Amino acid sequence: MREIHNVDLNLVRVFVAVLEERGVTRAAERLHLTQSAISHALARLRETLGDELFIRGPDGMYPTPRALELAQTFKPALQQIEGAIAGNAFNPETSDMSFVVSTSDFLTATVIPDLLARIRRLAPSAGCWLRPLSELNITEELDRGALHVAIGVFGKTPSRFVREPLFSDQSAWLMRRDHPAAAGPFGLHALAAFPHVDILISDQRQPAGDATIEQGGLERAYITSNPRYIEGLLGAEGLVRKAGATVSHILAVPALLAATDMIAYVPLQFARRAARSLDLVWRDPPYHAPPFEISMLSHRTMGAHPAVVWLRQALMESAERYHREI
Repeated sequence: MREIHNVDLNLVRVFVAVLEERGVTRAAERLHLTQSAISHALARLRETLGDELFIRGPDGMYPTPRALELAQTFKPALQQIEGAIAGNAFNPETSDMSFVVSTSDFLTATVIPDLLARIRRLAPSAGCWLRPLSELNITEELDRGALHVAIGVFGKTPSRFVREPLFSDQSAWLMRRDHPAAAGPFGLHALAAFPHVDILISDQRQPAGDATIEQGGLERAYITSNPRYIEGLLGAEGLVRKAGATVSHILAVPALLAATDMIAYVPLQFARRAARSLDLVWRDPPYHAPPFEISMLSHRTMGAHPAVVWLRQALMESAERYHREI
């Protein structure tokens, strides 16, 4: 029989991190440890439990049947232990919490700098891991506690999550200043005459060009424009939409537009910032385009932890400051 005194809590934390991240490198980043420390901890745990636990595969580390069995007990037990130790108090001045936030590169460049400044000022020992919104299954990451907050454009939301609005914005068509469509009437014929840059907010394959995608009951934005809607508008006039490029990073778009005759549908505040840094202009869409809302998503249960409550409040304040300045 294996003795419990041979297993310390840190080994369990490493086990859960490797299980969820499917790799030593990502687990090390999440726990702020070296890869060597993770590997050493795994070796100790393997020796203690008498099982290989993880097998290296082409896409990461795969748990053995024994590891999957242990996960059913280890994961909820670890959450309960951490919750009991944390209690109801959170002291940002002394906390070494590692916050995990998922969002787009645009928000990383606008709202997040103020958030990180707040964390450095108020919680100097805490850290923040920023994960790309486009690469994650948000519902899975929130459900298993690997993600504290996601920031983006969300629609229908399962009841186990809390969606809190941060700010709203309009959208505009961005192009270079000397573009043929930059002056004069801007209508559907202009939209059909020039190729569009499509900006994906999710890397998940979406066949029909819809503007949203559903993951585990959560509706989230898939692309900045609504290709199917625009194609319908153009089709009614006998026109055809042209896709000139597809990118996953909105911050790359201004340079692409400055060098070509392509146009892109982007948030208005992004268009204004881009116009200040490059020789670009924007035009209002020649069709009804309601504003969209940037929201913060957290798990109803795990998001109520005092540390996550503090993070959510800090994000609210950073978003408010950003919105005041634009």
